Amino acid sequence: MSISQQDIVKALKALANENRLKILEAIWSERVELLCDTEEIGSLELEKEGACCVDWIADCVAMAQSSVSQQLKELHNAGLLQRQKKAQNVYYAIEHKTFEEVTKYLTKFASSMQDSDTV
Repeated sequence: MSISQQDIVKALKALANENRLKILEAIWSERVELLCDTEEIGSLELEKEGACCVDWIADCVAMAQSSVSQQLKELHNAGLLQRQKKAQNVYYAIEHKTFEEVTKYLTKFASSMQDSDTV
């Protein structure tokens, strides 16, 4: 699967924000450390992806929940996060496919720049 240049631009724009990067780092660290309450999210499809609740993310990055929700919306709209609602809570997890595609694009771009420098 390859994403469009327009989707890559959306993802890069979303990543060009310090608060969004903090949020992504918090979600990633949660995924790695598996600190999320698995009993609370046990029936979610995103459980295996290390899904985190908005409240937890807000606490982790020391931002107001409304601000975190807005930033999460931007990251989700850019294809960088998966989203799932369960009762009153909304959970987010990293969308690995988008990160892989953006990484491939940037690697290809960097490689072509290196090739042009040697000419």
